[in-house]
Amino acid sequence: MRATLKDIAEEVGLSVSSVSRVLNNTGRISVEKRKAVLDAAKRMNYTPNVNARELKKQTSSTIGVIIPDVTNTFFVRMLKCIDHKLWEQGYNIIFCDTDESVARELEYYQLLKEKNVAGIIVSPARRSMIYENESQNINCVFVDNEPYMTEKPYSFVSINNMQASMELTQYVIDAGYRDIIMITGDLDETSSNQRLVGFQNCLRENHIGCTQDRIYFGDCHYKSGFEIVERLIQDHKLPECIYAHNNVEAFGAYAALRKHGIRVPEDIGLVCFDGEDPMSLHGINITGIVQPVEEIAEAAVEMVLNNMKNPGQHCRKLLPYKFLEGHTLKKN
Repeated sequence: MRATLKDIAEEVGLSVSSVSRVLNNTGRISVEKRKAVLDAAKRMNYTPNVNARELKKQTSSTIGVIIPDVTNTFFVRMLKCIDHKLWEQGYNIIFCDTDESVARELEYYQLLKEKNVAGIIVSPARRSMIYENESQNINCVFVDNEPYMTEKPYSFVSINNMQASMELTQYVIDAGYRDIIMITGDLDETSSNQRLVGFQNCLRENHIGCTQDRIYFGDCHYKSGFEIVERLIQDHKLPECIYAHNNVEAFGAYAALRKHGIRVPEDIGLVCFDGEDPMSLHGINITGIVQPVEEIAEAAVEMVLNNMKNPGQHCRKLLPYKFLEGHTLKKN
């Protein structure tokens, strides 16, 4: 059983308040009594009840983090950076993986509120309504995707997905490709929606027909990218280039192409967002846009901590992105 302040007080013959002052290093107490308390605490393996302390102070040293897919290296790297930055500031995290489920996201969100966390950093799933139903100010920072529908102010950090998508599509066209299809995610996610709009706008600007047969809807997972490309191969509808809106679906697409002996980039081009393969799990770096994941994480931590000091002072940041020259497009 955990030793309590009362147990230590009885052991050394002091009041609970005196023991508390020693262990919290507050107030005056003699050197002899201080030593007796500290020795007893060590001997009895006393550890402070952090939850009770935080409830009493109505504060918390824990931040909740909700992400949609722990298999996506973008979110893994972001989570690691968030954890590191919060640890430096004396905070712990509770991490939740929704697997792109709105229902699970809501359950985790409610759980974190019940845990009295100091703030929540969340990359919301499609049609996420967690923020809209709040009747009071909640310290919630959104990354990658914005809330599905809300008129309330909120903090958000990402990149300009529409602009980045237009630039990536233009790069593909400048490389000599014109028969291009896009594997997109759920359009209720703002990042997926904006990347699709950027793709479509760029095709129109280059007088390339923007027909529905250029767009294939996935679910952001590896299996989705694999199955869509499998169907394209079976139906003899492979284009000159595939644009996958995220890395997970792109690696699934690449696996399907390899399964059928179709070479990248010799036979077909492939681009995506965040196509780096730092662990060499897939054996290829895919040409495309790279989001500044560490900077996004740092900005989200800065926002959530600032919102604790200045409740209701929300801000929005769109950070610069980079281009990855991978090995999946042919050179002109």
